[in-house]
Amino acid sequence: MTPLLTADVFGWTVRPVRWRRARALLVVAGAISLLALHFWFDPQAGCSDAAPCGPDPLNAVLFGLIMALPLVAFVSLPVAAALAAGFVVADVSWQFGHPALASPAWLTGADAALAVLAFVASRLAPPGLGSAAEMWAATTSHRAPPVPPILPRYGLGWRLLAVPLLLGALTVTLAALVSQSAAQARLASAERVTAEVTAHAGDSAIDVRLPGADPATVRINVIDAGDHPVGSRVAVRVAGDGLYELVSEPYDTSGWLSLAVMLAGLALGCLVRARERRAAAQALFAGEQPATEVYVWALGGRVAVYATDARPGEPALVEFFAMTGGGSPDIRPGVLFGVPAPRHWCAAAVDGELLVPRGPARSGRFAPPFGTVDGATGDLDLAAVPDAARLPLRPEEIMALRPEDVTADPETVHTHRHNRFSGYAVVLFAAWPFLFLLFRLLPDLPYWGAVAVTAPVTAIACVSGWRMFLRPRVSWNGAGLSVVGSIGARLLIWADVHAIRNDRHGGVIIETDHNGAGLVVTARGEDPLLPRVLAGNERTGAELAGALRLAAERAAERARTRVRDVVSLPPAPVPPVAPALLYAAWALETLVYAMVL
Repeated sequence: MTPLLTADVFGWTVRPVRWRRARALLVVAGAISLLALHFWFDPQAGCSDAAPCGPDPLNAVLFGLIMALPLVAFVSLPVAAALAAGFVVADVSWQFGHPALASPAWLTGADAALAVLAFVASRLAPPGLGSAAEMWAATTSHRAPPVPPILPRYGLGWRLLAVPLLLGALTVTLAALVSQSAAQARLASAERVTAEVTAHAGDSAIDVRLPGADPATVRINVIDAGDHPVGSRVAVRVAGDGLYELVSEPYDTSGWLSLAVMLAGLALGCLVRARERRAAAQALFAGEQPATEVYVWALGGRVAVYATDARPGEPALVEFFAMTGGGSPDIRPGVLFGVPAPRHWCAAAVDGELLVPRGPARSGRFAPPFGTVDGATGDLDLAAVPDAARLPLRPEEIMALRPEDVTADPETVHTHRHNRFSGYAVVLFAAWPFLFLLFRLLPDLPYWGAVAVTAPVTAIACVSGWRMFLRPRVSWNGAGLSVVGSIGARLLIWADVHAIRNDRHGGVIIETDHNGAGLVVTARGEDPLLPRVLAGNERTGAELAGALRLAAERAAERARTRVRDVVSLPPAPVPPVAPALLYAAWALETLVYAMVL
């Protein structure tokens, strides 16, 4: 059986969750935009005694379908596509039944375009792990995992969530129908009288004076009180048991059907999501899967998977939760079935016991690092193993660096600075949510009062963008490095650097002592929001940290062999002064935001 090595999984690119949700966000944006277009451009129906606004169940279903789309898109895109198609069919049917209120032809075309968009988004497969993972899967050994006697009921949580949603949809529908039938029965023998509007009781109720009635003044709920001016006369239907309604606005509970459709759509999405989850889990045991030798730590239902060449202090490849809660604190050899990547299903066999997963695997950074668990007690012992950031770079990590960072002469000075687009983006847009919140809480202010509130908030955004993205930079050669961090600046020889760490968002910390203190510089993240064309040739956080660690390792090797081929350090750090453009951006956005808000 093929052993799983760190080099096998190096370079696999797992798309973050936000990219997987981009398809849903696209459908949501389309649905909200289409709903706004219908509100703006659909002909408005007027209520009159000759053409009353009676119950319209099909129109309520239409509204429920389009309102359910933004919610269902995050649960199940195939169900969202079905709802979009149902909306188009129902909309066309309603327009045939109401030709005077038909939407413009281009708006009906937009309805169809939304259905096509939702269908394409549901059929668009998410990006895979790349060619390196495909090559590994094609060349590694395959074996069918042992099938557990009883498979867990995968997707049970989604099914349990669907039950109250379906019951809610059924309850709302029955309540609306019963209430509508009861109201129509009460008004079957109602008397029609002409009444005078005496007052408005809010936006959706009016007080009317009925001739010869007791009480003489009654309150009636209406769609819009503004359509009935005080002093005007309206036709009212009066039932013998004290029920009143306008002739132009009959009793209508069909609007509740919109809520029922939304709940039913969500329930259907939950059921389909549960089915997809169960199918994905069953596929793991349905045939042969990549089978590799690994190290496994399993305790309390948590299962961490490590490569066979893992070094003490290195993180796990993946982690998943198993159905059984036992295990041992020892790290033991085992067999992994499946692809060791986040959001993929995999199982592990240790000492003849199959660890059946509860769900797909997640990143191994949540699991204990390799060799940090005490086999006797099961406790973490981070002090007993080397720091992963101090371990020598693996050959594959060196090969992933830029050629100029690998083959350069020790005297060559390298410089890294974060691109300015992201820094100025923070400067321009970071203040907006706080300003919006302030102006929702504060009373209306005059313009220069708004400027006084806006100025310090935008100043904080400018300082943050300057300190985090625009100011930091690092230069290095074989002798040491010159760092201008978010806070502080120092010229260091490599012996003064304790560790160099980076995160997936591009932050690089150059630690100068054992307590984690150091200087912070920023690079491009693993999954940046900024397009690559705007990021230019900037290093990622992993590339910058790897280049610095490689330079430190080579400097340490030269010190051990007493090779002195570097004569000077990089230029001393000179913290730059904030540019005039930053002050101009602060002044301009202060005036503009104060005017807009």
